[in-house]
Amino acid sequence: MSFNTTESGLRDAFGVHCEVTDTYVAMDRETGRPRGFAFVTFANADDAQTAIKKLNGANLDGRSLKVNEAKPRT
Repeated sequence: MSFNTTESGLRDAFGVHCEVTDTYVAMDRETGRPRGFAFVTFANADDAQTAIKKLNGANLDGRSLKVNEAKPRT
C-alpha cells in the first residue's frame, strides 16, 4: 500500500464495492509515518470476500494492493 494512502481514501476505494464500517492505517510510533498497511472492516463477511476478490492486486495511489483476511497474531 502506498504511504500516501489515507483512511478516507481506503474508505472511498473499498466503499465502491461493499459497505465499509471502519478503516485504520497503521502508523509508525517513532516517525508518525504510515507503515504501509491498513485494516478495513466491513458490514458482513460477504462484503469482506467481495473486497478480497475485487481489490486484491488493484492499484491505489500508485501501488498494488494485497487484500486478504486479517489473521490473529501467533
